[in-house]
Amino acid sequence: MGMHSQKVEAAPWGAKKLYTTPVAARGTWYYKESGKINRFKLTKHTVWGKKLYYMLPKKEYNKLESKLESLPEKKYMSTIYHLDDTIGQVYEFKWHGMKSFNVNGWLAGAGNGAYYVPVTKLRHGKKVQALRIGHGAYNWLTFYAYNHQN
Repeated sequence: MGMHSQKVEAAPWGAKKLYTTPVAARGTWYYKESGKINRFKLTKHTVWGKKLYYMLPKKEYNKLESKLESLPEKKYMSTIYHLDDTIGQVYEFKWHGMKSFNVNGWLAGAGNGAYYVPVTKLRHGKKVQALRIGHGAYNWLTFYAYNHQN
């Protein structure tokens, strides 16, 4: 019986518990912007390629944010860019009864991130699954994404 070792990457900057996205939100999604069709993937634990973790409790968050802010400027900036590209902090909410979630940058300190809400929309006369993407303090509509390009 052989044993295989698997390299496990430690979560950066205090991230502990992976967030599991709602099944209805997962898939490859398409949206139109400036006349062009774009796409992104939302998986069990990622969106736009960022691994998702639950937000930290306030006390832990503040401690790590202070540690981050005390880094020398060059190291601080490279760390912020790396975190922005690789990891997101999530909190859940209900939008018209649907399990939904918000993603912010890890230890972002401010900002309202992006809201992801699985919905049903009427499109070309048919009811289809869609993903409502919102932004800002009040989850303002940014766009709807669909899991087919039509």
